[in-house]
Parts: sequence; C-alpha cells; structure tokens
Amino acid sequence: MSDNTSKLSKEEQHEVFKILSEIKSCSKELAERSRPMFDGNRFLSDSELARRLGVSKSTLANYRLKGIFGYYSLEGKILYADTEIEDYLKENYHPPYR
Repeated sequence: MSDNTSKLSKEEQHEVFKILSEIKSCSKELAERSRPMFDGNRFLSDSELARRLGVSKSTLANYRLKGIFGYYSLEGKILYADTEIEDYLKENYHPPYR
C-alpha cells in the first residue's frame, strides 16, 4: 500500500501554523465582539409577564409601586429582566406541606 499523503516542508508547516494562529486570533476577537448584550438577560414586556404570571397589568403596576421587583421604563414601555423575576419567584416559593 502506498502512502498518498504528502509531507510539508518546514517552511510550509511554519506557514500553516501562522495561518492557524491568525484564525485563532480572529476567532477570539469575534467572540469578544459578539457577546450577548446585557449579560445574557432577556427582557419581558408588561403583557408577556402578566400572561406568564397569570396576573393583570394593573397588578404588575402595583408590584412596581411596592418595589417588589425592578423594571426598566423606556419611553412608556415597561420591561422586566427575566432573571430578576425568576429570582423573586424562587425566593418566595413555599413547598407543599407533607
């Protein structure tokens, strides 16, 4: 059986590793640039959160007034960080009595 693989010279190997190094550098730079905005938080609108929790928008407005959880107000649009809502729900979980 003959070996069909060709061997690279030292110069060719050096060039291949140089190219691989450049690819690695570029991929690191792209990874840094493409990080999720807002540290991976997802945001829910008033309507979405009200539907998920099974409460009205006015109930959410009462929660905001009481300072139960934080929110963002962007020109009349109210947004909630999903991680903050999940944390609040976990803190207020009461397991069933046995």
